[in-house]
Amino acid sequence: MDRVLRSLGWMGFYQKVQFVLLMVPVIDISFHIMSFIFLGRVFEHKCTEMDIPRSYFQNSSDDVMTVTYGKCAVTVTNQSEEVFSSKCVNGYEYSEPRERSFVSEWDLVCEKGALAEVSQTFMSIGMMVGSSFMMTLADKYGRKPVYVVSHVLYFFTSVATAFAPTFTTLLGFKLAHGTFHQGTGLTSAIMLAELLPTERRAFPSQVGCLVWPSGLLCLGIICYLCRELSWRTTELVLAVFSCYSLLQWWLVEESLRWLDVQGKSDRAEQLIQKAAKRNKVNSNVVLRTYREDTQKLLTTPQELTSLSTNGTKETHQIPTGKQSAGVGHQLDSSSSENGGEIGNKRHGKELSFSTFLMNRSILLRVAVSCYMWFTDSMAYYGLLMISPSLADGFYLGYFLNVLVELPAGVALATLINRIGRRRCMIVSHLIGGFALGTAVLLSNIPGEVEIPGSKSIILTLSLLGKFGISLGFGALFVYTPELFPTTIRSTGFGISSVAARLGGMIAPYSRTLQRHLPWVPGTVFAALALVVPVLVMLLPETHGHELPQTVSDMEQKAKPVSLQRSPMVVGLSIRRREDTDIEVLT
Repeated sequence: MDRVLRSLGWMGFYQKVQFVLLMVPVIDISFHIMSFIFLGRVFEHKCTEMDIPRSYFQNSSDDVMTVTYGKCAVTVTNQSEEVFSSKCVNGYEYSEPRERSFVSEWDLVCEKGALAEVSQTFMSIGMMVGSSFMMTLADKYGRKPVYVVSHVLYFFTSVATAFAPTFTTLLGFKLAHGTFHQGTGLTSAIMLAELLPTERRAFPSQVGCLVWPSGLLCLGIICYLCRELSWRTTELVLAVFSCYSLLQWWLVEESLRWLDVQGKSDRAEQLIQKAAKRNKVNSNVVLRTYREDTQKLLTTPQELTSLSTNGTKETHQIPTGKQSAGVGHQLDSSSSENGGEIGNKRHGKELSFSTFLMNRSILLRVAVSCYMWFTDSMAYYGLLMISPSLADGFYLGYFLNVLVELPAGVALATLINRIGRRRCMIVSHLIGGFALGTAVLLSNIPGEVEIPGSKSIILTLSLLGKFGISLGFGALFVYTPELFPTTIRSTGFGISSVAARLGGMIAPYSRTLQRHLPWVPGTVFAALALVVPVLVMLLPETHGHELPQTVSDMEQKAKPVSLQRSPMVVGLSIRRREDTDIEVLT
């Protein structure tokens, strides 16, 4: 399929339009997945004044009785002795209007404080649900329908969230939000990876690592401008940025690789003609290339090899030029029947769950990939959750944490094709792990306040740690799809994303944990990150290798071919020449 994509031109007008349509959702996805930081903000609060029984003031003068309205309790003390204590029976008073956060609107503080993070947990559960079946649907029914339908439902769920009457209803919308988020985000990532030839496969992630932080910066700016409005109004403003999803069915095209592996040659050829016309490329040349590759895929080894008994050399010609057009014409009439049958049988067999359990190569790739996604997801989102605490200003800490992702995106674009996927993963996680670990040590040593510039050093190390985690997370979006063949790529990617959702479920609680044990989040993130360089050595380097189409194709490329000699057959090698002849040597 790479030959076909190169014949079309790797970034013609057709690819540019599809690239933009699949990349823009990264921005509105970033809005809703991280809006919790602003819409679920915990404001300073205290108990509302209440009537205290007069019996506690008997036999005591008012000047020695002290009434304290704390964050979660009302206490009355007689000098140093506590004589009365009560919860905030009359509710709470907040430093900001109640409607500016759903936390203050529904009083999710004190004993209900963990419920604020539960909303993000429900979104992560939804993402886990979406990862487990949305990618399977994309492999079975196509990338386009899953992507477009998920994006439209994502938009409607965003609007509905703004009108949630209760916190329980909000949790339901968050669950649905997470499910459709995966159908949109992961499917678009797969489609982008399958849109370009091998040597350009990292380009979407290189651009995405700049688009994602740009979306987070826009989120911060929008929420800052809407800081005087209610959280519901802000949610509606953010939802408006997804309204273009209603038009995407008529704009987004199906993945050509998916059509090819499914044996849908008729639709694939129609799409090739459309792309060639938009790119102003001769469609006959591209179609001839596609038909030649398709014919070789459908030809059985018995048809390719005819070994003579006396050991002579036989050459079999694959028709070229006008003859090849005749082969293509035959494919037009039979591909839907023959190729579709082959593709569907192969696809159905490889989609079985036993493929992931019985095949050791796939099982290893899934296990290591799951750990990396779990680690990077928990560390990345956890660092974002606690980012406002990095600086004195709430918005300043957030912007500093997001801005460091821009150089991480530049570093990814520079390194991913120069040093390869594995080395990029190793370097990024070593940087992230050691930087975060050092920041935790410096911030907890005795006399840290007395060290000149200690606060700036800790801030710099924390941002360097976020830089490394962001770089590694971005590399995962390139590396993971390349580890799996086309027939199970979305499913393998989805399983890995389930692990990421587990990390995402834990990440929000780093905000609560930091208020009680500030050193724990950074320590956990650093320890998990330093294990990644060890595990990634178990995976193959995928840079420069064409995407495998099937499991057998993946296994053949994972190890060099070694043919044993036998008395009957001295050796067998197939060499493809530039004129598309195939020679069978015996």
